[in-house]
Amino acid sequence: MIHDRRRFVGRALQAGLASTLLAKTGSAEGPARPADRTAPYRFKLAMWIDELRDADELTLDQELEVAREIGIEHVWFQSVPGVGSIPEMSDAEVDRVGERLARYGRKLLMLSGWIPFHNLPLLDLDVKTMTRHPEFLKEFNAVVRSMQIAARLGAPAVLSYSFVWPGERGYGGPTWPMRWATRGGIIAEMDMEKLVKAFAMMLEQAERYDVDLVLGMRPFNYVSSTGNFRRLAERLGSRRLKVQWSPADALLSAERDQATAGFLNLKPYLHSLHMKDVQVLDGPGAEFGWRALGDGQVDYLTILRNLRRHRSDATLALATHFRPPSGSLIEAMHINYANLKALIAKVEKGTDM
Repeated sequence: MIHDRRRFVGRALQAGLASTLLAKTGSAEGPARPADRTAPYRFKLAMWIDELRDADELTLDQELEVAREIGIEHVWFQSVPGVGSIPEMSDAEVDRVGERLARYGRKLLMLSGWIPFHNLPLLDLDVKTMTRHPEFLKEFNAVVRSMQIAARLGAPAVLSYSFVWPGERGYGGPTWPMRWATRGGIIAEMDMEKLVKAFAMMLEQAERYDVDLVLGMRPFNYVSSTGNFRRLAERLGSRRLKVQWSPADALLSAERDQATAGFLNLKPYLHSLHMKDVQVLDGPGAEFGWRALGDGQVDYLTILRNLRRHRSDATLALATHFRPPSGSLIEAMHINYANLKALIAKVEKGTDM
């Protein structure tokens, strides 16, 4: 075993072995204290209601009704049908959304100003001039506007993504084999400086509007693994920075130990989990298929056990991605909810071993 902490971290960063090594050297807490076990632990659920759309043409009222019908109190979304994306909404439109949330008895987990920094290449930015880059400014302003709206509606957090790797426009781009081989990709120092500058600006605004900034995980984004998020978080050092853990997307970055070591990387920053499942067919070749929750390769039983054992405050935010034979995303959401409840029951009854 290597006992020199600096040498240990150095080798980890060079090799790109994010989860296992950072979890051992990070500041995540150890086992739960006995005092934490005085009350029954209950998993908290939410729903990404944007995922009910596509083939199913729904209004916001219909989406909220699905959440109410399933029995999920908290929701989040990026746009409102018939109105537009969150940053484009006027205060009057925002207030009407708030009224509809109240009418259906739903609460906001967070908001997202559409998909900020989801598709913007970090390579296009220069650390010295990025604040004058038109696309950066457009998406930064979208984040700030979503913070204003979140404060108006009482939402505690807003979501952002973390820029795309060079040449990426989705799944299977030119950097995919490298990122698969290095478990999420190795972020060069010049790129880390850009990320730190960009998110420091957003975190300054988060403090101003009294909301948290949650980073989503996508395999084609720089925060594609628990290790990459942890490195960025430690550089930023902000109490406002959180993460929505996406175990399926981390698996697409070959982070196979994310349910254990990866969990410890994210534990101090966990806001929520993006609940979807995947089956990897050819990792380097970016061949995979979305599956119903629990039917893919994500080790959700171990993840749920760790959340429960450590009494995590993170919310399980249901998504879909897969389609049942009917093609209905509403049915897909019902299936994922039922599967999640079955997984939770196994964990709570201790029959998951």
